[in-house]
Amino acid sequence: MTRTTTTKTCRPAPRPAPALVLHRQTFHTSRSLEYFSEKELTLQTGHEPDRWPEVILKELLDNALDACETPGILSELDVRITDDAIVVSDNGPGLTDDVVRGVIDFDVRISSKDAYISPTRGTQGNALKTVIAMPYVVSGGDAGEVAIHAKGTRHDIRVVVDRITQQPALEHKVTRDGSVRTGTRVTVRWPDSACSMLEAAKPRFLHLVEGYALFNPHATLTVRLRDLVGQVTERTWIRTVEVCQKWVPSEPTSAHWYTVDQLRALAAAYIAAERNGARPRTVREFISEFRGLSGSLKQKAVLAALPALAGVHLRDLVTDGDVDRATITALLGAMQAETRPVKPAALGVLGEAHLTAWLQQAGAETVTYRKTAGLDDATGRPFVVEIAFGVRHDDGPLRLVTGINWAPTLVNPFRALNDYGLSLDGLLQRLYLRAEDPVTFVLHLACPHLRYTDRGKSSLEAL
Repeated sequence: MTRTTTTKTCRPAPRPAPALVLHRQTFHTSRSLEYFSEKELTLQTGHEPDRWPEVILKELLDNALDACETPGILSELDVRITDDAIVVSDNGPGLTDDVVRGVIDFDVRISSKDAYISPTRGTQGNALKTVIAMPYVVSGGDAGEVAIHAKGTRHDIRVVVDRITQQPALEHKVTRDGSVRTGTRVTVRWPDSACSMLEAAKPRFLHLVEGYALFNPHATLTVRLRDLVGQVTERTWIRTVEVCQKWVPSEPTSAHWYTVDQLRALAAAYIAAERNGARPRTVREFISEFRGLSGSLKQKAVLAALPALAGVHLRDLVTDGDVDRATITALLGAMQAETRPVKPAALGVLGEAHLTAWLQQAGAETVTYRKTAGLDDATGRPFVVEIAFGVRHDDGPLRLVTGINWAPTLVNPFRALNDYGLSLDGLLQRLYLRAEDPVTFVLHLACPHLRYTDRGKSSLEAL
């Protein structure tokens, strides 16, 4: 007997035609609002809102030190923390009006570091933008206020976000103000609704400024904190050297620090800048900006290996909408052939004397110091690692002070580097140090280029 199977198909019941048809419109939403959300600011900084007061202070100090070092000025920084403001002043050349206007343009990233490979304190390219946005976000939507004094001018920046257009509305008022003619003073107003957050951060502010004094022997730093009841704490760290003994932002970068893709990205950035009004650059001018290639003989030697590039502008390297990879590969090889790799010592060394003096001032004794320097096996880039620790005569716990390229980190970034011998947890275990031991431990790494596991640069991946 044969059984016949019938398959039934389930069909939807017929629906009446709608009286109206929805014609969906495509909406354009500004991505600049991402700066004004807690989620995005947390992603960009790598820290939750309770650490944002420290993030603001760190970014302002990074910028202030860079501003002084670029023209060769020995840094003098002043930090004032009140119950409603974070204020940082420096003795640098002062922010220009054009830079301030770029900072408040949230449709673009403004950075003089992002495209270059060099040992700098940060390459985020949006630091001051996040500083302006944070007070607004922690206030829950009230206006955030930042004041910038420089070159006899005061810039008052007030943030209000237009929720209809989904764009930040920034009020920018410019007035003549002679109170700051040398350097820059940035005042970040902290909202009353989040005053407890600022108050809780004040003890950590002291440690952060102390860390900057540790990693910048050429800087003098003063911090003054006032708590809610009017109690004032003031400390000053005097520079221990009269010469900036580190790689400064104005020094030419080395061709040996770049990969083909990184050099290609730098060339593309120059070409894009030209399209936006910057002056055109020839390939020879591009070459001349690198370490060891400023002389005409060296430039001629590089171009002799690539005669087709003589007299050519960078824009002429664009083929099929991008900088020609084969040309950049050949150019990088010729530039590296005519220059020597940078020795690790050229990056700068904090030194045993300075680290010992700092640890002793912090209450530590019997200080031990070690330094390791060399070239990374995978990239050939130089690095310097300095370690120092001392025993304190108190009941406090183990204190870790970590720094990368002359800036203290807010958290320990050396957490996943066992393959490179730099895992701080593993190192402490080998030294038999426990969390409850009264020891202050310092680790500083200088390197032209580092990779991180997060956008906030709080966890280091590898050299």
